[in-house]
Amino acid sequence: MSFEVIPAIDILGGKVVRLKQGRYDAAVVYSDNPVEFAQKWAAAGAKRIHVVDLDGARSGTPENVEVIKNIIKEISIPVQVGGGIRYHAVIADLIKFGVDRVILGTTAIKNPNLLTNVCEKYGEKIAVAIDAKGEVAAGEGWMYVTKKNIFTFAKEATTLGVKRFIYTDISRDGMLEGPNFAGIEKFAAEIKVPVIASGGVTTKEDIERLKTIGVEGCIVGKALYDGKVRLEELVA
Repeated sequence: MSFEVIPAIDILGGKVVRLKQGRYDAAVVYSDNPVEFAQKWAAAGAKRIHVVDLDGARSGTPENVEVIKNIIKEISIPVQVGGGIRYHAVIADLIKFGVDRVILGTTAIKNPNLLTNVCEKYGEKIAVAIDAKGEVAAGEGWMYVTKKNIFTFAKEATTLGVKRFIYTDISRDGMLEGPNFAGIEKFAAEIKVPVIASGGVTTKEDIERLKTIGVEGCIVGKALYDGKVRLEELVA
């Protein structure tokens, strides 16, 4: 399977934003039209889009569902969605509408029963976000740091049926300082299912290096929005 470079669209109050290290008070607004950005990334050669409902991540209930549904309607590539998805009914609704992959974060930590049920029912359509602060997991829009070790948590989740993880080093997110290669490599080596890396991906060289350490893809956000790299070059 080829390495996927996945552009991120983070939505806050219906607008496209980027945060630094997950801080809501440091949001930079790039557009009030997320659909337009989805079309732009699809036209530039993206094979998948990563959408995060930041309002939902903070409140615990997706708040930008209509925007997400409009994105799915307007582009023909798969869309994966995370942010505040904590109930079976919400997961079912998103998948029914056409979300290719639902990303669970806080729920995966706090509700193993739900995780087991949705993995049984939806299989590959469920992914779990590992939001790492050092080697402990964070949740609730990164506002809350658990005492759970990321490796223990990921191994438990795998036994419950999780087939894919999205690993983000919070300290690198939005900082344009490059990924935490050592952390990503260690995580991918210990967890025997596909891992997508996120946080700090800034250059084509970053991506070339990620390809060598055993992850199946990476998410790129701020570097694209700030024009540090062009998606056309990254997916080429």
